Formats: sequence, structure tokens, C-alpha cells
Amino acid sequence: MKCKECPYIIERLKQQEETIAQLVDIIGSTNRRLMELDQRQPGVEHQVIRERSSLFIPSK
Repeated sequence: MKCKECPYIIERLKQQEETIAQLVDIIGSTNRRLMELDQRQPGVEHQVIRERSSLFIPSK
């Protein structure tokens, strides 16, 4: 006995697996790019953090 919705559920599961695999690839490539940028420009992160934090300081 086979349920009527099983083929639909199996297809949706395959689509979700493909989407997850694509997202994992995107995250991996983004992490590699971030590591490359971090290695090329050490210290830039601290500058950006200081610039952003100054945006939240009320002016007198």
C-alpha cells in the first residue's frame, strides 16, 4: 500500500536537500572569501568597528 502524497513528499525532500547543499556551498565560498580578505587586510576590522560605534555616540 502506497500513500497518495508520498511522491510529492519525496520530491519536496529532494528539492530541500538540493537547496541545503547549495546554501552550504554558498556559506563555504563566503567563508573562504572572508578569510582571504582578513589575511590581506588585518586591522581593517578594528577600524570598521570603531567607525560604526562612533555612529551611535550622541553628538553634543
